[in-house]
Amino acid sequence: MNFRIIFCILITVSGYTQNTSFDSLYAHVKTVALTSTPQEVLMQISDLEQLTSTPAQVIEVYLLKASLLRQYGLRDKAIATLQKADSFAVNAQHIILKARIQGTLSTLYRENGIESLGKLALVKAKHWSKKVKDPLELAVLNGNLLQEQAYYYMNSAQFSEAITALTQGRREFEKVEHPQQRFFYLATTDQLIGDNYIQLGNLDLAVKTLNLALAELQGSNNPQSPLKGFIYRNLGESYLKSQDYETSLLFLNNAIDVAEQSGFLSLKKQVFATLKEYAKQREDREMYVNYNEKYIQLVEQELQVQAKIANYLVASYYEKEGELTLAYTNYVYYSLSIVGGILLFLSYSLYHRRQLLKRNPKTQAVPVSTAVVEVVEWKGELAPENNDIGIDYNYISKEMEELILNGIASFEHHKGFLKHEISLSKLASQIGVNHRYLSYVIKHHKQQDFSSYINTLRIDYIVDLLQKNPEMLKYKISYLADLCGFASHSRFTITFKRIKGMSPSAFIEQIKSKI
Repeated sequence: MNFRIIFCILITVSGYTQNTSFDSLYAHVKTVALTSTPQEVLMQISDLEQLTSTPAQVIEVYLLKASLLRQYGLRDKAIATLQKADSFAVNAQHIILKARIQGTLSTLYRENGIESLGKLALVKAKHWSKKVKDPLELAVLNGNLLQEQAYYYMNSAQFSEAITALTQGRREFEKVEHPQQRFFYLATTDQLIGDNYIQLGNLDLAVKTLNLALAELQGSNNPQSPLKGFIYRNLGESYLKSQDYETSLLFLNNAIDVAEQSGFLSLKKQVFATLKEYAKQREDREMYVNYNEKYIQLVEQELQVQAKIANYLVASYYEKEGELTLAYTNYVYYSLSIVGGILLFLSYSLYHRRQLLKRNPKTQAVPVSTAVVEVVEWKGELAPENNDIGIDYNYISKEMEELILNGIASFEHHKGFLKHEISLSKLASQIGVNHRYLSYVIKHHKQQDFSSYINTLRIDYIVDLLQKNPEMLKYKISYLADLCGFASHSRFTITFKRIKGMSPSAFIEQIKSKI
């Protein structure tokens, strides 16, 4: 993901600090962070924590710490830190801090593929933003929320919608009075807008916007920010797509320098991915293998972090299990008492009716309360009145099915399955249909779920290359894995063996023996 220290934690002067010692050290820590040496910052964070005297100061420190942890790819620890901040914010009066916490959580969840939690955090951030009174604080907050919203559009390939959101955010940032801060906000926005223009294929406008972002960054209070690396990377990608290889490599090398200096994990990953594409187009195999291996290492590192986050979230859930169990037990007792009361009432009613019949056989039966009958019937049926029984959710029109089949055919023809980031929702968005319809058509016509369908296409593609091109037999398995869209060597090997009945190495040896 593009560089963002969400809500500009490192450059916005805190309005909540109260003691001089804390203010001085906090300002120093932020200055050190801006010089791209976060290791020193993390060492000084503990000193800063000792000086906190209010919940707001504690939250500011946690936000600062989380942004640095994120920069180094330690997103699991960043999330844990933000959840601590959130616990302090429960009773805090500073609404903007609550919004910043949720906005940053949205980013971290999104970057780790947990979009459902990310979108929920974004909704919470928007909720708190509505309570912010200061117009300048609100402008910055709204601008950043619109940036975060744009990322969700980008993840679903809605690039025009992302540009619209970012343009709205840009108007918010233009309200910032301090020129150096305003330039930084504008630079972050224009870098993202340029990225979206690249995705739309408007390379001239992309280069123009990205050069504007560089100029804005130079005039900001953080001209050496890692953001410069993301802008360089985007410019390198733009020139690569227009086949200006010399200019492309110049910008990509600049991006590498910034990435190595800052240690920003996401920046390194993006630059390595673009350099891989550069090497592929230039048919430089040695360069490709070099950056491919570096890229795979970062992907595996990221997967490990994602696993830690999943474990952390599960652990957080089980910490509350005792409270949930108690609440559930109380609910069961409460429900049983109600049902018991109803049964007791029914028993009494039936007994009372029998007694009346014995005394006077001609007496009409006393009807049981309509409300009670409704409760009993509901308990027995468990189905709402307007149920959907009989509706076939898998039904789609022939026209829609034909549209999806044509979309799938085009997807296969253009080898869209080779992209690492392809997903059911992204393919559905590209075709312009509901993802449930797409899933149904794939199952109905391909007899596979989406994941198996994509993996089969990838394995068939690489098998065909190996059989038709003897040169491919010399490549490393990691290279072959990346070439056909797999994020790691291990996943490729497991999938290959499941589909072809043997490992890639054994398959290659089998082909070599026949040559």
